[in-house]
Amino acid sequence: MGSQKQKKIEIPEEIIRAELLIDEGRLDKAFSLMNDFKQKDGITLHDKVSCHLLQCQILLWQGKYNELIKHAEQTYKESKGLETSLLKIDSLLLMVHALVRFKKFNEAFDLIKQGEELIKTIPNELIKAYKQRKASLAFIKGFIFYRKGTSPNDADLALQYMEESLALREELGIKHEISESLLTIAYNLCKFKGEQNRALKFAERGLALAKESTKKYYIAASLFVMAWIYGLKGEIDRSIRFYEQSLKLFKELNNKYRMAHVFNNLSNRYKMRGELNRALECIEQAMALNHDLGRLRAFAINHDILIQILIDKGDLKRAQISLHNMEQLNIQLKDKYVNLTYLLDKAILLKTSLRARDRGKAEEILMQLLEDKNLFYENRLRTLLNLCELLLTELRMTNDFEVLDELNQFINQLLDIAEKSKSYWILSEVHLLQAKLSLLNFDIRKAQRFLIQAQKIAERFRLTQLAMKISIEHDQLLEQMNTWEKLKDSKKSLAERIEVLDINEQIDRMLNKRKIELPELADEEPVLLLIITDDGTCLFSNSFSENFPFEEDLVSSFLTAFNSFSEELFSKGLDRARFGDYIILMESVVNYSICYLFKGQTYLAKQKLVKFSERIQKTKSIWQLLEKFYKSNQILDIKDSTPLRSLITDIFTKKSIEMNI
Repeated sequence: MGSQKQKKIEIPEEIIRAELLIDEGRLDKAFSLMNDFKQKDGITLHDKVSCHLLQCQILLWQGKYNELIKHAEQTYKESKGLETSLLKIDSLLLMVHALVRFKKFNEAFDLIKQGEELIKTIPNELIKAYKQRKASLAFIKGFIFYRKGTSPNDADLALQYMEESLALREELGIKHEISESLLTIAYNLCKFKGEQNRALKFAERGLALAKESTKKYYIAASLFVMAWIYGLKGEIDRSIRFYEQSLKLFKELNNKYRMAHVFNNLSNRYKMRGELNRALECIEQAMALNHDLGRLRAFAINHDILIQILIDKGDLKRAQISLHNMEQLNIQLKDKYVNLTYLLDKAILLKTSLRARDRGKAEEILMQLLEDKNLFYENRLRTLLNLCELLLTELRMTNDFEVLDELNQFINQLLDIAEKSKSYWILSEVHLLQAKLSLLNFDIRKAQRFLIQAQKIAERFRLTQLAMKISIEHDQLLEQMNTWEKLKDSKKSLAERIEVLDINEQIDRMLNKRKIELPELADEEPVLLLIITDDGTCLFSNSFSENFPFEEDLVSSFLTAFNSFSEELFSKGLDRARFGDYIILMESVVNYSICYLFKGQTYLAKQKLVKFSERIQKTKSIWQLLEKFYKSNQILDIKDSTPLRSLITDIFTKKSIEMNI
C-alpha cells in the first residue's frame, strides 16, 4: 500500500441528507436530491464522484441494472481524475455488480483485476478503508461464482470467497455488509449444498443485523431468503408470510426487479396452498413487471407457472393460449432453459388430454427431455414426476406389472438426482413413495423400512411437517395390517390398490400442486415405561394408569422376550410395533433399552421418548442411580428417585405444547 498522506474531506450536507433518506427507504427522494446537488456551482470532483456513487448504490438497491451500468461507467471515468483510489474501486465494484446481473462474467473478472491492483495503492493509515474494499472484492468474486453455478467447483469457490468477505466484514462491524455476506452464504448453502438448517441460521442472523442497520434493502433481501428456505423445507405458510413482508419493503424501495421475483415465488407458494386465484394474481403481476422492465427471459419463464396454475384451475383453453405465447418467446429468445421449460409445459398440457395419442406424445417429449444433458435439476425432477403420473394412469388401466417395473426405474432416477443435489425434502418424499409402491406388492416389511428411511431424513434435516406426515402414514399402516392382509387375499386389482394408497396425491405434493395436509396431532395416552438391561432384566417400570389391565411382571416378561428378537426387527429398519390397541417404541441408551407403551399417535410419543433418553444420561443423579441398581441386580422403584419421578412427570404426562414439542 502507498504511504502518501490523506487530507480530511468534509462531507457535503446534501450527501448526509441523502444518506438519511436512504436509511428511511426514500430512495427516489435521495436520488432526486443528488441530481439537484450535481447542478450546484463550485462542486468539487470528489463530491461529484461521491454523489454519483450514491446514485449508483440507489440504482443497485432498486434493481435498475441497465441504468446502473451506464451510471457506474461514467462515475469510473470521472474518478480517474482523483488522487485517491478509494472511489475508483467503489465505482468498479458497482459496475461489476451490474455486469454479473447480465451474466457478463469475463468483463466482470477483468474489472476485478483492476480493482485488485488499485487496492494496493490505498495508504497504510487507511486500514479500515482497505479492509472494507478487500471484503467487497471478495464478496463480488463469490457472487460471480454463485451466479455462474455451473459446477460444484463454482459453488465451493463462491462459498470460500463469501466466507472471506464475512470474516473481514465482521472485523469492521458494518452491519448491513455483514448481513449481505451472511445472506449469500445462506443462499449458496441451501441451493448447492442442501444444508437448509445451517442456511437458515445464517439467514436469521443476516435478518437480525439488517434490522439493526435499518437499511430496508437488506431487510427485504433477508426476508426473501428466509421465505425461500422455508418454502424448500415445505413450510408453506411461513414461506408466504416472509415473502409478503419482503414484497412490502421492495415496493417501498421501488425495486420492480425484486418485486417481480417475489411475485413469481409467491405465486408458486399460493398454488401449493391451493389458493389458485391468489396464485394467478401474483404471477400476472410478476409478468406485468417483467414485461415493463424488458426482461423477456424472466417473462417467458413466468409463463411456466401461469400454465401450471391454469391447468390446476381446469382452464385448459387459456393454458393453451399461454403455451402458444411462450412458444413465440422461445423462438425469439433462442434460450436453452426457456426451450426446455417450454417443451416440459407442452408435455404437461398434452398429458391432461383424455386421448391416448396426446398422452403418448406427452410421454415421448418427457423421455426426450430426460436425455438432454442441459435439463436443469428442477425441470428434470418435474419431468420424472410427470412420467410417474403417466405410468400410474397406465398401471390403473392395464394392471400390468411391467409398468410397475418401469415406474420403479424412474423412482431410482428421482433418488439419484435428489441425493446428488442434496434435496432432502425430495429424498424423503421419494422413500415415502417407495413405501407405497411396496404395498402395491403387499410387501409390508419393505414398506415399513422405506417409511423409517423417509422419517429419519425428514427428522435429521428438520422437515418437521413431512416427518409428522410420514409418522402418521406409518401409524395408519400398522392400524391397517389386517386390511392389507384381506386385500391380499381378495386379489384386488392394482388400480384399486393405487386408489387406497393415494399415490397421486403424493406426486401432486412433490410437483408443488399442494402442501402437506396434516390431521391434528394429539398427545398419546401413556401406558407403561420400562428400562430393560442388555441381558433382558427389567431394571425399572412405571405404569401411568392404576387400572392397567395386565400384571407388570407379565408385561415385563413379554417385553423381555420382545427385546430378545428386537435386534432382528430393528436391523431390518423397523422403529415401532403394534400389539392390539397399543404401540411400543424402543430407544437404546448404552447398556439399556427404554421401552414405551402407549395408545395413540407415534410422532409426539417418539419426541418424548428421545427427550427422556437424552435427559437421563445428562442428569448425573439419575444416571448414577441406574448404574448402581444395574450393578447390584436390583429393581429400581420410582420412589427411590425424586429426580426420575419428576422427569417422567414433566415429559410423559404434560401436554406437548407445554414442552414446546
